[in-house]
Amino acid sequence: MLKLRRILAIALVLIMALGVFAGCKKPQVDNSTPLVVGYAPFNEKFSPFFSETAYDQDVYAMTALGLLTSDRTGAIILKGIEGETKKYNGTDYTYHGPANLVITQESGKVYYDFTLREDLKFSDGQPVTIDDVIFSMYVLCDPTYDGNSTLFALPIEGLAAYRAGMESIFNLILATERAGYEANDYFTEDQYNYFWTAFDKAGEAFVNEIFEYCKAYLEADDDPETNVTTIAEAAAMWGYTDLAADATAADFFALIVDTYGYDLSDEGINYESADSSITSLINKELGNRSDEFAKGVTVGESAKTITGIQKTGKNTLRVVLTEVDATAIYQLGVVIAPKHYYGSNDLYNYEEGKFGFPKGDLTSVRAKTTVPMGAGPYKFVKFENGTVYFEANETYFLGCPKTKYVQFKETSEEDKLNGILTGTIDITDPSFDKDTVTAITEANGGALNGNKVTCNTVNNLGYGYLGISANRINVGGDIDSAASKNLRKAFATLLSVYRDIAVDSYYGERASVINYPISDTSWAAPRPTDEGY
Repeated sequence: MLKLRRILAIALVLIMALGVFAGCKKPQVDNSTPLVVGYAPFNEKFSPFFSETAYDQDVYAMTALGLLTSDRTGAIILKGIEGETKKYNGTDYTYHGPANLVITQESGKVYYDFTLREDLKFSDGQPVTIDDVIFSMYVLCDPTYDGNSTLFALPIEGLAAYRAGMESIFNLILATERAGYEANDYFTEDQYNYFWTAFDKAGEAFVNEIFEYCKAYLEADDDPETNVTTIAEAAAMWGYTDLAADATAADFFALIVDTYGYDLSDEGINYESADSSITSLINKELGNRSDEFAKGVTVGESAKTITGIQKTGKNTLRVVLTEVDATAIYQLGVVIAPKHYYGSNDLYNYEEGKFGFPKGDLTSVRAKTTVPMGAGPYKFVKFENGTVYFEANETYFLGCPKTKYVQFKETSEEDKLNGILTGTIDITDPSFDKDTVTAITEANGGALNGNKVTCNTVNNLGYGYLGISANRINVGGDIDSAASKNLRKAFATLLSVYRDIAVDSYYGERASVINYPISDTSWAAPRPTDEGY
């Protein structure tokens, strides 16, 4: 097992970048030359609610403001309004955030009391209020919400009752597991048939992504003997070895469904195996009717409000948890989304239990997925020809960014370093292998940092490991026998002896061997000095 010690950061790291860019009340120089950042391809889901990839999340993060902020070690700043000074590597740093937070425990409950500063504005000039925070939390807790946030999983008082008794049409039809349409009060026969047609098309698209992935993976080895040419060969690489040689994409997907059923949630991990999730592909096939299937219908008793999300004043909010949850503070620091943009002011009235959108209908929120807006350091201008365009937000509470224009430009891996050398991009993050190091040092006349390229390497929160296929490495075809397990253990033992040599020959000093499956950049990683290491 190895841990990648360094990754190349000729790159913009968003959390750090906000501190680099933000620092003046007005741009010191009206510089029209943009800062161009080389990025991987985007999926154009630039939403604080529904983004899926890290690259899309970086786009909305440029425009967004979170309720809480953290210091350089990841610790939450509790006095964001006044500011807190923390020491890091012997240097004092002062952090300001949008809110203060006081946490108290009483009678088994945990109270999170937020106070929002009153001078915040969204990039369109509208004020940021505690109602925008409440709106954002209700979107993330809606019974039909299906994005990446897990705020709805926290033990917030009254949340289970609020989410109960309502389900999306998508999930209701999926729950039938294709047993045939029966008349009901929730969805029509047309919706039923339309959904399953989209499901089948999405399944074939899902399999074709697997096929293309496997094909590209083996083509990278430049060995014609190992190329993938059929669906069956790709399926075998994916662990499905029983398909006929002439199997189709539909045949492969039918086998996946037979194996794992209709669980498309995170637990159905084999439905997240290709470049896209099966859910996103189904929604793509549903087309302009996807919002129709995402809407919730009442199937039982459901509370009107979440009793544990309480507006306690003009700019104050209390969230009540029924039990201690160590990770709650990180979930509660939600992105503050403007309700007038993602929802509707006309549909918001806290006292009447209205929160900016009809419960179970996030159509207005989804409609803004490709065009983000918030109170962050930059304003989203457009996404055009593979490039995201940003402009500095003069209303940003920490001051207008010094860099007025920023562009995130889709750049292939092989073009990243060349883009730096030719000047078409300013910042990027190429794979930091020996070839890249050689190319950089040659361009700089023998140094990793020089007049052509400046490198900044940081520890990478990740690790790599070797896997042994039980289907291929066994005795007599019995993958579960003691002899097969011992054979794999023998190979693993031999390989482990030469980990240092293998890592050093490829990564050099940029990686090191670890003995536990956790990156040693993590606070939870065991240390050689720990007892029992």
